[in-house]
Amino acid sequence: MDLASILSNPIVDLALIFVDGLLFGLGIKKGIWSVLLIVLAVLLAEYINYSVIPKASLSSFYTEVIDHIQYVIKNIEAIIPFHDIGAISISLVLFVVGLIIGYLKG
Repeated sequence: MDLASILSNPIVDLALIFVDGLLFGLGIKKGIWSVLLIVLAVLLAEYINYSVIPKASLSSFYTEVIDHIQYVIKNIEAIIPFHDIGAISISLVLFVVGLIIGYLKG
């Protein structure tokens, strides 16, 4: 059996989709922690009157974040076209399960 026939196996494809979900979950969890720690560092710097980012303040950061969240909520259909997803496939289920496991175990 050669490598091409092994990699063209549908079970291998499903396993790779699951692993892909795991890696995305790990990355998302690490990314969320990174953002939280950066925000905490900026808050601490703001508290001790040390400007980390020139010409930026906590209130301007807050308004930018709120504006971005409102934009995403208003335009969620344009960002993620739910009408094009179609039926839920085993690939999507495996990816989401891998994503959840990767996030929880990361």
